[in-house]
Amino acid sequence: MRKLIICLTLHFTFFILHSQAAPHIDETLVLQPGWNSVYIESTPENPSCSDFFADVPQVLSVAAYRSDADADTAQYYANGEEIVQAPVQYLQWNRDGASTSTLKTIVGGGTYVIYATEEAQIQFRGVPAAPKMTWRKVSSSETNEYFNLVGVSSVGDKITFQDYFGEGPFGIAKSGRMICSMGGNDINGPEMRAVAGSFGKEATLKSGMAYALTATEAGSWPGVVGVLGSCIFFGPESNYASIRVQNCGTTNHVFKFSISASADETELVPPISRRLPRIDAISVPGYTNVTDGAWTVELAAGEHTDQVFSLDRSLLEAGKEYGAILTIEDLGPSKMRVRLPVVASPVQTDTAAYPTGLWVGEIALSLVSGIDDATPVPAGGKLKMNVMMHVDENKKCTLLQRVAFGADADGKPRLFKELESAETAGVANAKRFSTVMMSVDTPHVESAGGSAFGDTAEFAWTVAPDARDNPFRHAWHPDHDGKKADYSGAAPSGDNPSNYANPVKPELWSINNHLTFSWHEGGSGANPVNFEYNADEATAGIVIWDVSGLAAKGPIRSVGTFVLKRVLKAKELE
Repeated sequence: MRKLIICLTLHFTFFILHSQAAPHIDETLVLQPGWNSVYIESTPENPSCSDFFADVPQVLSVAAYRSDADADTAQYYANGEEIVQAPVQYLQWNRDGASTSTLKTIVGGGTYVIYATEEAQIQFRGVPAAPKMTWRKVSSSETNEYFNLVGVSSVGDKITFQDYFGEGPFGIAKSGRMICSMGGNDINGPEMRAVAGSFGKEATLKSGMAYALTATEAGSWPGVVGVLGSCIFFGPESNYASIRVQNCGTTNHVFKFSISASADETELVPPISRRLPRIDAISVPGYTNVTDGAWTVELAAGEHTDQVFSLDRSLLEAGKEYGAILTIEDLGPSKMRVRLPVVASPVQTDTAAYPTGLWVGEIALSLVSGIDDATPVPAGGKLKMNVMMHVDENKKCTLLQRVAFGADADGKPRLFKELESAETAGVANAKRFSTVMMSVDTPHVESAGGSAFGDTAEFAWTVAPDARDNPFRHAWHPDHDGKKADYSGAAPSGDNPSNYANPVKPELWSINNHLTFSWHEGGSGANPVNFEYNADEATAGIVIWDVSGLAAKGPIRSVGTFVLKRVLKAKELE
């Protein structure tokens, strides 16, 4: 028995949004008598073939191209022999036999072969999708059924096949590659017609059309503009969304991004902003508004960019639908265009939008300054401690030494500063958790000033001289009465460093803490940190902890990293 070896290639995934829950574009299909091969960029509002073609009696038959190289793999036996590919398949819809047809719906990003008895024009509105191009290895000497039927979406007027397909990894549109269009009037099936002679790499193409091409290899190649993801989607609890775009060509390309309104005028453009690239965010933190603008990104061959967006939910109006169109254009020779929906779902009642809620994780301190040198240096190991933080709806943080949480009678998650407060509120199943990183006498510390989650969050607290967990204090020490050694008067305050030089030393000192959580690089562009929304709802960054009162020469600084994960979507810390 021969074994299979599967060679994987990069795969660009897609999913279909329901046409009533996403923004739309307007498209027009112009059909000539006989067979037409077309590329449809969007999923119609009424995608059923019977509905879509109901008012176009000229259309008698439709076929959706399906390539059996669609597994995105090239398959070989162990001896290196390539497995023979199965014939190309088509799903079909016929007006006279709609109930038994294998093609039921029209889907955006696909190619179709349509037979019309006379000229016809179909104007429709749909949800845009990225193109799907899965290639099978076929030569120009093989039978017509093995051609790859691929669509074109370009903003150029005179784009050649070499411009649009020439950078593909399959030898497409190069010498020896055949390019055909489909035509003819035989209702039993279209005929292949070579474009501009047998080899038409210099012939111009038309956006919205589909062409039959040969290829030297099998696999997936979407065109120069590759997209990982199907839309910019802000779920009911999401403040962030992203899309990855890759230069799938062989040369440098500049891609233009722009956001425009939906063709459906009832939908409002959501109030979103684009996150600046990390190298810019160090000097210009935050977001830059792109609702009314456009921007460009230059990418080397194979390079990708992650475009991250932020949604300001405070500006959303109840009962209103929000959606827009993200357009990505290649400013290079191909002029390829990809349009994707931008969708913003309203916040559900009693849910906490990201990042509101309780975050739990760990800090790991690995650098520490010395008594004679304030510059932190690598320590002998890592000091790890658990950390808890609550983030409110304005991204203001509260650092927690202890917290109690549970669900009330309605199943709503509740968060309390003290277990006693949970019991008073009738949350009988609440549990208390605590950490060792803060003083038990200062269990809840709010972030200072304008610091906030996702940017910089600063906390300051003091362990008092008489605090129960002051490390200088021993509850049973006979001299810890705050007096001089002769018990005749009060000892000096321990918080004044000059007291180190006094004949009479203080018994106890307070300890001041200043703790900073930073989502910036911490001065090192080679160490990016994760600060945006992700499916795991986890985030990480740099932590700096300054402790004063342990040394006369100033604070001791420790530096490390933190990792936090949202574990409870509670809006309030009660």
